Amino acid sequence: MNVSGSLVLKSSLLTAAGFLALCLSTYSQDKPAPPETSAPAAAAPNSANAPSPANSVSFAYDVVSIKPVKVGMTVTMSGHPLPDGLTFRGFGISDFIRMAFPVTISNQIVGLPEWADTSRGIGDRFDLDAKMDEETVAAFNKLSREQQQEARRAMMIALLADRCKLKYHKETREMPIYNLVIGKNGPRFKETPPDNKGRWTGGWGEISGDNIKLDWIISNLSGQTRRVVIDKTGLSGKYSFSLKWNPLEGQDVPQSFLDQYPDFKNRPGLVDAIQEQLGLKLEPAKGPVDVYVIDHIEKPSPD
Repeated sequence: MNVSGSLVLKSSLLTAAGFLALCLSTYSQDKPAPPETSAPAAAAPNSANAPSPANSVSFAYDVVSIKPVKVGMTVTMSGHPLPDGLTFRGFGISDFIRMAFPVTISNQIVGLPEWADTSRGIGDRFDLDAKMDEETVAAFNKLSREQQQEARRAMMIALLADRCKLKYHKETREMPIYNLVIGKNGPRFKETPPDNKGRWTGGWGEISGDNIKLDWIISNLSGQTRRVVIDKTGLSGKYSFSLKWNPLEGQDVPQSFLDQYPDFKNRPGLVDAIQEQLGLKLEPAKGPVDVYVIDHIEKPSPD
């Protein structure tokens, strides 16, 4: 399979977890973890705030199509959730697994066979389409955003268990992390006014938004730094912010590639940009990190 050079390079810098964070909302280290073992269908999220009509619904995709990308094709990753399901093009099984679990870096998934692991720009790639039936969509739309995220994760686990025979277990391991703390001069971003609608934009070397919780930023920082980032700021509001950095800092890339991004040379690296533009600081540390061990996975079964 021929994967374009820009995709391989960007995947190694951004990581699929960072890209998936943009696709599939936010992640917080203290949010409920998915079940310890895969299941054929996901039950409605168990929450006192869950609408009662949803409690009798098993959240699962009604129709699923997952097809390998033909060998020799140039692959461009694209995709997003839909109101009644999802569609993704050119993704690896490892990418779908990272959608299923609350992870932000590739090292939180271990035990994948080479064909399933696209974190290093290798591995088989697939096109995936999945849809819920009308009853499930109606119940899904009554859930909160956080409950919808949990339901999507559980539905992905069920999909992989059905089509790829996924089996796994969860462990906690000591790993290098970053603690995100407030800098000595305080934050350099402000809370979004209550009447301001939320928005976010993301690109290579920049993210910005309004009405955004800090865990959204943290999810992206984990993907960029390849370490789990733990929030130690105590900030719990919704904020407006803008962050731009040079994602090529320290990378050994051809000059011809650097010439395509002339703006990057005038930007600081990520760690300095966080401190200068956000007034926050990344402090290296070690800490417990949830890791999902893949005990068994097979190539997807035919439709």
